[in-house]
Amino acid sequence: MIDGQDPIQNGFFFFEVMFAATSITIVSGAVAERMKFNGYVIVSIVVISLIYPIFGHWAWSEHGWLREMGFIDFAGSTVVHSMGAWIGLAGAIVLGPRLGRFRKGEIKHFAPSNHNFIVFGVFILWFSWFAFNAGSLLAFDPSVTIILMNTLISGSFGGFGAYLISLFLKKGIGVELFSFGIISGLVGITAGCAEFSISEAAFVGFVSAPIMYFFDQLLLKKFHVDDPLSVVGIHGFAGIWGTFAVGLFAPLKEGMSRMELIGVQSLGILSAFVFAFGTGLVLFWVLHRFDSLRVSGRNEVIGLNVAEHHARLPWVETIESIIRIMKTGNLKTKIYEERDTEVGIVARFFNYLLQMLHDKQVELKLNNTLLRSKAQSDPLTALLNRRGLMEQIEGKAPFDQRFSLIIIDIDHFKSINDTYGHAIGDSVLKELAHIIKKSVHDEDKVARWGGEEFVVITQTLDIADTEYLAEKIRMAVEEYHFAAVNRITCSFGVSTPKNKTIRFDTLFENADKALYQAKKLGRNRVCSW
Repeated sequence: MIDGQDPIQNGFFFFEVMFAATSITIVSGAVAERMKFNGYVIVSIVVISLIYPIFGHWAWSEHGWLREMGFIDFAGSTVVHSMGAWIGLAGAIVLGPRLGRFRKGEIKHFAPSNHNFIVFGVFILWFSWFAFNAGSLLAFDPSVTIILMNTLISGSFGGFGAYLISLFLKKGIGVELFSFGIISGLVGITAGCAEFSISEAAFVGFVSAPIMYFFDQLLLKKFHVDDPLSVVGIHGFAGIWGTFAVGLFAPLKEGMSRMELIGVQSLGILSAFVFAFGTGLVLFWVLHRFDSLRVSGRNEVIGLNVAEHHARLPWVETIESIIRIMKTGNLKTKIYEERDTEVGIVARFFNYLLQMLHDKQVELKLNNTLLRSKAQSDPLTALLNRRGLMEQIEGKAPFDQRFSLIIIDIDHFKSINDTYGHAIGDSVLKELAHIIKKSVHDEDKVARWGGEEFVVITQTLDIADTEYLAEKIRMAVEEYHFAAVNRITCSFGVSTPKNKTIRFDTLFENADKALYQAKKLGRNRVCSW
């Protein structure tokens, strides 16, 4: 509806559009990370074209009822900032908290992704605030200097107040809180930047920080309102304080008392809250009813940059891939290498590191397998040792697994060692191990239990079959011509499980008793228990 022919009108419209845009951007901070973009576009249109102009007319137009009563909000602590905050509060309530924000009675802190951007953003805001406040004079007049000075001082003291809060209540100096303190100081001074003295501006800015912090924590901890950028505390309550402070410190107009000014300021604050919060609730409720408000849980998890805008975030994708590899331990996975970019170079070197780790992992597995094999094997006979056998049958019930036990002991082995020496004794053990291994079935397990004693686990519950196998081995040993000692004999103890309650220890004890019986009866025989 503007034809662009009137330069004064063009300039004024352009300037005021920035105020309207600021109000709606404040809303975005309260609904961040869970609101649909198209829904936010609708909110922006309604706020900028309807909600904001109506209250702006009340407060700033010569015919506005608040303006006529004497309400003062020079550059918008309430008109711009609190209005945006109350609409944002309505959005945060209707939307609900982000996934995982409140879990099992605890509040999870979602750390910002880039503190450098936070500080840089504060710098941009602070620098632009000089134009925001000073431009509201709508004239280049020497009195603009006090506006600029008050804006500078209040922002500084807002940061100083947040610094002290961080110093006494936090473990370290928080970048977020420090930055929010500066912005709250700027919000606080906006209503009275043309009315206050330097010292009053410092006081308003300093008090803005604790007000911001207190109400932000109150909404978070008491009412569980998830406000990602502390919009309500910074722009809403700091805006209330700044507007109310005008009633406390601003020079009085002719015919108006201090209490009357405080009353008018309070009325403006209250009417802004009722109008903005009320219309905001209706607006967000309607969007909710038409499913145009909150993204799905899946989209919230993968992030709105990807879900809503299909944006590729190479650094984020690379970090997520690294985290996934760390969690799964799957070193075969490779990270996508984007060509000719910093993140691509990082991904390439990480993939190189992964390959090295994978090769080392394979080598380590082979070494572990070899060590395990050595730990389970008897180096002399190449059979299983006691540990190896026990690991293979650990937790297995003999009756359920259908196995019986044979214990083999060389008769008079001590005399062999004493007569021929230990080298010959070792040779006898190796030859005997070979005989036993040839005599048993492929599925049977043979182990050197220790010294001259061997154990056979045979896959049967039949006592006759077990005795037959033991007798077969005994005869093979008796008929075999040993290289150094010609002939030896062995005694055998056999045991089979009779029911499910018998464990391996009991089975072994019974076979050992049978072995003792065989020795007692003259050796070179098979006895069963």
